[in-house]
Amino acid sequence: MYVFNAGSRVSFYDLTGRLVNGTVQSIIRNSDGAELILIKRDYGGTVTLPSTSVFQA
Repeated sequence: MYVFNAGSRVSFYDLTGRLVNGTVQSIIRNSDGAELILIKRDYGGTVTLPSTSVFQA
């Protein structure tokens, strides 16, 4: 299981393969146990991704 906290620095790859950095804003746990992470990107905007596609920066 991946463990992230609000304020954690994280990275992920976008659809073009570019590395994107950001900060965890919140974590959502679905009823099936899946974790979704709301990330504020360093270059602006937010994105919600499954925790399995994100790693700590």
